[in-house]
Amino acid sequence: MKKFLLSLIFTIFLFQSCVNSALDEDERPKTLPRSLTASEQQLISSGNDFSFNIFRNVVDAEEEKENIFISPLSISMALGMTLNGAEGATEAGIKETLGIGKMELQVINQSYQSLIKLLVELDPKVEMNIGNSLWGDDDFAINQSFKDTLQTYFNARVDELDFDDPAAADIINDWVNEQTNGRIERIIDGIIPPDIVLYLINAIYFKGDWLSQFDPDDTQPADFYLQDGSAVQVDMMSQKSPIPIFRSDEVTMAELAYGDSLYTMTILMPADPQTPIDDFVKESVTASNLSAWINQLQTDELMLRLPKFESEYKKSLNDILKAMGMEEAFSEKEADFSNINPDVRLVISEVMHKANITVNEEGSEAAAATSVGFGPTSAPPSFIVNRPFVYLIRERISGTVLFMGMMNNPSL
Repeated sequence: MKKFLLSLIFTIFLFQSCVNSALDEDERPKTLPRSLTASEQQLISSGNDFSFNIFRNVVDAEEEKENIFISPLSISMALGMTLNGAEGATEAGIKETLGIGKMELQVINQSYQSLIKLLVELDPKVEMNIGNSLWGDDDFAINQSFKDTLQTYFNARVDELDFDDPAAADIINDWVNEQTNGRIERIIDGIIPPDIVLYLINAIYFKGDWLSQFDPDDTQPADFYLQDGSAVQVDMMSQKSPIPIFRSDEVTMAELAYGDSLYTMTILMPADPQTPIDDFVKESVTASNLSAWINQLQTDELMLRLPKFESEYKKSLNDILKAMGMEEAFSEKEADFSNINPDVRLVISEVMHKANITVNEEGSEAAAATSVGFGPTSAPPSFIVNRPFVYLIRERISGTVLFMGMMNNPSL
C-alpha cells in the first residue's frame, strides 16, 4: 500500500508549557492549580521521553504506515502497575523502559497517584477519566500487598473472576467500555486465553471542546496530499484566530487549546513537504526538540485549516517493549513477578493497546486502553479438538466399548 501521512496530529498533554490559542498573553494560565513535586516533575520528564520513544518504535514497527494513534500515558500507567509485581532484573527492565530507573518504587507510586488526581481535576471544561483495574482468575492467588498497592496508588478496581467462564471477558470488556464512555468496547477479543491468569488494565477517556471552535459552515472539501504526491478529498475545517505557531528549517508547529487552555493539541509537520513523515518522526520528533520549539511559539493571527478525522488503532506491544528494555518480563526463564505470587512463576503473555480519536469542529474525543496479560511460565498442556476426530463411549473398568463414532463436521 501507499505510504500515508502518519500523523498531522500528535497529541501530548502538556503540564508546564501550556499555550492558549485564543486568549491574550496575560490571560493565559501561568501555573497549575498546585506546584508539582520534584518526583512528579521527574516522572513527567521521564514520561515525555517514554512517549516519544514508544511512538518512534511503533512507527518503525509498522510496515504499511498509515494512521497511528496511541496513548503513551495509558501504556505508562499499565506498566507502572506491572512494575509493582516485579523484582530484580525484571523490575530494572521495566524501569529502564519507562525511563525511571533511578526513582524509588514508593516515590513512583505516589507520583502516579497525585498525577492521576491532578489530570482528572485539572480543567473543569475538559472531561478526563483515568481508570485502572486488576482482574485475577479465581483459581490463582495474588499477594494481598500487591492488590493493596494498586488500590491505594492507582485507585484500581480489584476483582476475581472465573476465567474459564466465557462471561468473564464480557465483564472486563464492560468495565473498559464504561471507563472510555463507549469508545473502546473490547480490550479482550473472544474468550480469555487459557494461559492467562491475570490482567492489569488501564483505560483513559478525554473529551475537550476547542477554546476557539470551528464554524461547521466553514468546513469545505479540500485536497489532502499524501506522501507520494497524490491527493485525497477531506472535510477541511477552517477559522481565522490567534494561533501560537513556530516555523524553522526543521518543523512547522502550531497549538490549539481545549477548555481553559490547560490541555492542548500540538500539530507538527516537517518543514520540507518532501520529507517523509516517518523520517521526520525518527529524526526530529523528540522530547527535547518539542521543549525547544514550545519556547519559541509566537501567537499570530492566521487562517488555520485542519481536517476533520477519526482514527482507530490496535497494537500488540510485546516486541516493541522487549526492544525498549523489557526482555526479561516476557522471558519464561528470566521473568520475576514474585511480588504478585511468590509460588508461581509468571510471565507477561501480551501487552495489548487500543486507542481512537475523533476531531471535529467542536473539539476532540479520544480514548485508550492498555491490558497486560500474565500467564504461568509453564502453561498447562492443552488439548484442543478443532479437527475431525473419533470418539467412544465405554465402560472404563471392563474396557467394554458401548459406542464409537467419527466426527468430521460438528456443524451438520
